[in-house]
Amino acid sequence: MPLVPSIPAQKHWFPVKIFHRLPLKLPKSNPYRQIGAVLEPQRILSLQVASLLALALTIQLPSPSLGSQRVWEPPVLDQQLVNNYRAPETAYGPGHRGVDYAVEYGQGVFAPADGLVEFVGKVVNRQVLTISHGGNLLSSYEPLCSSLMVGEQVFVGDLIGEVCEPDKSYVLHCQKVQCLHFSARKNGEYLSPLWFTGELSASRLLPWLEPG
Repeated sequence: MPLVPSIPAQKHWFPVKIFHRLPLKLPKSNPYRQIGAVLEPQRILSLQVASLLALALTIQLPSPSLGSQRVWEPPVLDQQLVNNYRAPETAYGPGHRGVDYAVEYGQGVFAPADGLVEFVGKVVNRQVLTISHGGNLLSSYEPLCSSLMVGEQVFVGDLIGEVCEPDKSYVLHCQKVQCLHFSARKNGEYLSPLWFTGELSASRLLPWLEPG
């Protein structure tokens, strides 16, 4: 008995016979590859979004430059700068390792930032006070007489002493006016304290940049 085609024979060139359909074996897919195919575009998208956000912040926010922010307060009121900082060419070369403010004897001097008293006493022929502000950053003042003790904590704006007269052998930094010498050291190197008080532009700071 002839087999009955599953599809009408008149629609085909040849008669169609019925065969048992064998199961089709498909290759097993790697589930990790499928997950990676989904996650990889998301990861790329996340990186692109993060890059755009970083670029936007860079454009909108000014990059920090030396002298662009005040982190210290000036140590004297109504400060009048009479001598600027001059970086020495060598460690022991000539220069002016600090700045001088015009003052009067007996005038109060205030802590420019929080810190601990590192040193107070006489150095050769003048009274000196040094404050440690952390991070190997020191500020010093001379000639300054103070009743503070080493290790005592001070806060920004605290009275730390008063300008006092040095010995006669002391070489005055200022010839025509009385002045307070204000200096700063980072990792043992002198730098202009005006950077910290926001009074110095980036092009005028020579000796030091914060190490990375």
